[in-house]
Amino acid sequence: MLRICLLLCCLCTVVNCRADSIEVYCDDWPGFCQQDGKGIYLDLVRAIYQPHGYQVTPHIVPYKRALAVIAKKGGDMAMGVYRDEVTGVRQPRYPASADDLTVFMLKKWQPKWQGEKSLQGQSVVWRRGWAFDKYIAVTMQWHEIDSDEMALQLLGKERYRYYLTAGVLCANEDIPPNLHRAFLRWIPTYPIFADTPQGNRMMDLWDKGMVELIRSGNLADIYKHYQLYDYYQGFIRELEQKAAASPAPE
Repeated sequence: MLRICLLLCCLCTVVNCRADSIEVYCDDWPGFCQQDGKGIYLDLVRAIYQPHGYQVTPHIVPYKRALAVIAKKGGDMAMGVYRDEVTGVRQPRYPASADDLTVFMLKKWQPKWQGEKSLQGQSVVWRRGWAFDKYIAVTMQWHEIDSDEMALQLLGKERYRYYLTAGVLCANEDIPPNLHRAFLRWIPTYPIFADTPQGNRMMDLWDKGMVELIRSGNLADIYKHYQLYDYYQGFIRELEQKAAASPAPE
């Protein structure tokens, strides 16, 4: 009987561990989701869910795969997703960050650049899986590539006119001298959650946790830890204003 009781206790412990885990999927984005388990997105997830007893397990996979896993309810959440980009999932009120939508072009095209309307009918390239065509009003001849390096090389060879990306991922020292960069606008990025009972709980905890992190200043501290606070200061202030107008978390 004692052995049976011990076995049942062990089984209950295993079940509880599984119930308290949260599977997070994200692409390999320096400063946000990294192979070493560091990054703003992963730090935010830990700050929100670990106090509630959840063990965070990150999975660094290509972006499209991350979205597919959550849409098929194979994981709990994915990071860095635009509003309404994916159907059949849950999405919270508060974003984790934002993409600084940036365009790269040869310097010889800079005098003709007039903002987003200059993308109309032009050959444009961006990273595979990104959905910029849903968030830019003009019609483009767009294609997908696998890396920033490949995109910049293709611009240099004049295979494409423009490259769209999140500017924070491209350090100035890595940009060839014959290219010009121009900031377009911020596009907020959110987590998505599986449309399951646990996904619904995770979404509720996310919004409550984000309000607490914003009001306490811990959100700003996480960005400062990765030397990105100054870059995102305007965006963080917008979140602070939003949180100030929200009811206090229960």
